[in-house]
Amino acid sequence: MRNKKMAMTVAGCIFTLSAVMAAPVYADTNAAVYNNPFDTNNWSDKAVADLSSTDGYALVRSEADSSGSCVGVLTSGALVTVEGEKNGWTKISSGNVEGYVRSDLLVTGGQAEAEYLSENTVYGTVIGEGTPMYAQESTDSSVVLTLEDKAGVTLISADQGWFKVTAAGQTGYIATSAVSINADMHDAQTLEAFETSTGITTDTTADTVDSQFSDDEVQLLAALIHCEAGGESYTGKVAVGAVVLNRVNSSAFPNTISEVIYQSGQFTPASSGALASTLASGVDAECYAAAEDALQGSNPVGSCLYFHAGGGSGLTIGNQTFY
Repeated sequence: MRNKKMAMTVAGCIFTLSAVMAAPVYADTNAAVYNNPFDTNNWSDKAVADLSSTDGYALVRSEADSSGSCVGVLTSGALVTVEGEKNGWTKISSGNVEGYVRSDLLVTGGQAEAEYLSENTVYGTVIGEGTPMYAQESTDSSVVLTLEDKAGVTLISADQGWFKVTAAGQTGYIATSAVSINADMHDAQTLEAFETSTGITTDTTADTVDSQFSDDEVQLLAALIHCEAGGESYTGKVAVGAVVLNRVNSSAFPNTISEVIYQSGQFTPASSGALASTLASGVDAECYAAAEDALQGSNPVGSCLYFHAGGGSGLTIGNQTFY
């Protein structure tokens, strides 16, 4: 889902920006969901920020009232633990944030699980060499792909002992016992952490604030992902986007997406004309989604700043190694 470039309305506790790179805080209270978001039993006391009607971000208040001070930020799809309700506000804890959010900005139960899975990418790691990915949820069906130990997959759904996954451009089914889950931590951020990760100084008396990333930058990042990882798994695509964002946030590289991508001697598609051709012809939806996920903080490569095709020392995802 693309976040529209819009303004921030502080008085109503919602502010809207284009996609930004989140820096989630890790929360023990949400650990069960992160260990297995497909287990309905883990959702009994959880809620998820549903901001689809606003394309925005919700402010967490110190009190159950819009006059309370802003103590944190919830981005769309963020996970919270419900502590109670008061006058149309829900008391939540998430990451290092505890406070109140307007109840109409949260969904619970089955809606929470569905919203979380629609807004967050769930990655997995294969356990065991030569793990088969089947065409159907049965060992009697044909084998679509045989995966190496520690290969990365993207988890789509789970049902009766099977994960539906994508890997190396293929979709199929792997036994749940053969995959460990690496769900991204998507919690609330403190106001300070949000400002640090976005580079925005939040003035809670202002009506609007400019977005950090323009639509052109999202398109440029998606085009680079298409050129560098068009044939890779979804995880591999997000990984390339994460490398670009890691560089933007590193003092060793320029501080904008455009300057990082077009830096001399760095990305071959930028100098060969392949990137310009891709921008002219259009980028596929999966590369756009991967760019947006990277901009929102999905990062399967940690602090890696480089990657190359083939194996070697570092983290291998599909046909590329990140270091």
